[in-house]
Amino acid sequence: MLVEDCSILLPVDKSHHPNITIIRCIWSADKNSVTVFLSDTTYEDDPFFSGFMAVCDRLKNEEFFLAILYHEWFIIERAGVLE
Repeated sequence: MLVEDCSILLPVDKSHHPNITIIRCIWSADKNSVTVFLSDTTYEDDPFFSGFMAVCDRLKNEEFFLAILYHEWFIIERAGVLE
C-alpha cells in the first residue's frame, strides 16, 4: 500500500485497500521507521472498532517498509481528548 509516497506492506489482503484511510503517520528522524494510524472499514464502519495502528520499519537495502506490529486501535477524536 502506498502511504505518503512510500510502499508499506501491511498484513491485510489487497481487497481491504479501498477501505483503508490513513489518519496519521509519525516518522522517525532517520525516516527508516513509521507509525501509521489507520481506519479499515472492511468489516466495521464504526470508528471505535475500525481503527488499527502499524509500526513499520524499512528493510535493509530495500525501498519498502514492513509492518512489524499491527494491532487494533480505538479511534478517539484527538482534539476532544487533548483540549
